[in-house]
Amino acid sequence: MLRKLCLMTAVHGEPSPANEGTATEGWTVDDSQFGARLALVRQRMRWNIKEAAQACGIAPASWASWEDGAMPRKYTEICEKIAARTGANYLWLVAGPGGKPRASGTTLKRP
Repeated sequence: MLRKLCLMTAVHGEPSPANEGTATEGWTVDDSQFGARLALVRQRMRWNIKEAAQACGIAPASWASWEDGAMPRKYTEICEKIAARTGANYLWLVAGPGGKPRASGTTLKRP
């Protein structure tokens, strides 16, 4: 089965052919999507999808579908579980870069 890859670039300061010869200081990670953040967590833990899912008490098929762009039904609960088991920042998992909810007036509370 072929899986599509999350849109990610490299970590700040590492070389990237895409921006060679530009005035940038390096490349960054596009963590604006939940699936990309999950992939980053998994890679940080040095897990494959099956290992990540098992460690977090989630079905591997669910984890894989979330990395591919699907969203969990119980989003905040899933983020809490992943944060608790990996040490990832809960607010970053839920809201992305800057830790700010996308919808105005939305309050995020840890379950």
